[in-house]
Amino acid sequence: MTLQEIVRKLDQFDRGMTIYAANPWQPLTNALVARARDDGRAPDEAVAAGCAYFLEVFMALGVLHDLPGLRGREPGETERCARLIEYAEWLRSDATDYPFMNWNFPLTMMIYCNGCGKHFDIVVTSKDPADHRCPACGKVHVFGLEAFIRKAMEQGKKMLRKTHGRR
Repeated sequence: MTLQEIVRKLDQFDRGMTIYAANPWQPLTNALVARARDDGRAPDEAVAAGCAYFLEVFMALGVLHDLPGLRGREPGETERCARLIEYAEWLRSDATDYPFMNWNFPLTMMIYCNGCGKHFDIVVTSKDPADHRCPACGKVHVFGLEAFIRKAMEQGKKMLRKTHGRR
């Protein structure tokens, strides 16, 4: 499977899965989607295919969610791949800003309740933290988009370090 084929079917993958791709990253790069090992390293099938950590599916979906179209049309697979590659490369850099995130509020997101173990939808109206009550158990969760982004970026960089350490 190629990175472009994965992008075409991205919304069909479990959000907890991870995209692994071979270098150099291009739309026709060999890639696969699999679950990371418990220790965070790339699964055996990714290593056997010559693929290393690229991005988590949930991160890729987030990056592509509000990708603006050009001249009034939806971006194509190649443009979507290019956006993900840019983001993955940026993630590996030392940059501290996130130029790929254009927020159009309100945003609908799904979060996990560590009280009852269920996922539930929230509406995010700004980057600032806000309280969200789990409809199943009533536990209040504080969710802040800025903190979420920072945590996802740190996790991505951690995954990248583990992947490189295995080679």
